Amino acid sequence: MTPLQFSAPGKVVLSGEYAVLRGAPAVAMAVDRRATVTIEPGEFEVRCVGLEGRTDTRLVECVLEALGRESPRGRLILDTAAFSDGPYKLGIGSSAALAVALTAALAPEGADAVSQEQAAHDAHRTFQGGFGSGVDVAASSAGGIIVYQMQQAATQSIGWPEGLHYSLFWTGVSASTSERVARFDAAADSPATDALAAAASVAANAWRGGRSDEVLAEYAPYIEILRAFDQAHGLGIFDGGHEALAVAEPGLIYKPCGAGGGDVGIALSGDPGRLDAFADRAAANGVRRLESALDLRGVAQDAAHG
Repeated sequence: MTPLQFSAPGKVVLSGEYAVLRGAPAVAMAVDRRATVTIEPGEFEVRCVGLEGRTDTRLVECVLEALGRESPRGRLILDTAAFSDGPYKLGIGSSAALAVALTAALAPEGADAVSQEQAAHDAHRTFQGGFGSGVDVAASSAGGIIVYQMQQAATQSIGWPEGLHYSLFWTGVSASTSERVARFDAAADSPATDALAAAASVAANAWRGGRSDEVLAEYAPYIEILRAFDQAHGLGIFDGGHEALAVAEPGLIYKPCGAGGGDVGIALSGDPGRLDAFADRAAANGVRRLESALDLRGVAQDAAHG
């Protein structure tokens, strides 16, 4: 048996966080930190590289269940080391990326991309205890920039707006997305949720339009609505270092990516020089640029080594 390797990218959510759970569109970006699954000859065994440990083995069980398969032959090596900074998880969707890569690696021969993605959604949702929108699985499957709607399980791939520059930033604080999503899911809907859903639709349309000035213009009101939503539901989206940086100034915006409370944020500007100046300000607040970029590749079979 020749070793086989499959990989899938991580993700950051650009808009639509939380609102996607109520039917609004979310915009997400795949990033070039990839989870890899290697299948080597031998009896069935799971080895993990990264911080997940036993958690990864449970995800294997969820994927096999979603695929309706028994334990396959072969040694599985699961590598999510790219999703951590020392002892800390970056919060860019390691479990979703691994679920997508695992599904591709373990799917029956001839399974099409649609059925594989659905199995990855099912497996990851089971793994998370039934919570989550699936935007992370969709982004890891497709790569690039997507607009995603949960209820229709619809993924639309779009291009990156010309002239729009970005930098990702790591707060140094790991946050629990599942805990925040579960807390929101248990809450009653509110006017703040409705306002965020409406703002998410406007932001998604700006991303679809592909004009950098329109994307930037929509973020100033979006961030204020997101802050009001955060205060209404007590989720701490801007905790963990984001509040000091979450600005919408002329020519530049910064916001948390996804559930917030730490993890990763993004700065967007039409002027890369503004991003450099912002990076200096972020560093003074203990937040540093994350060496990661847009990944146009979704799930893929790679050349295995060894």
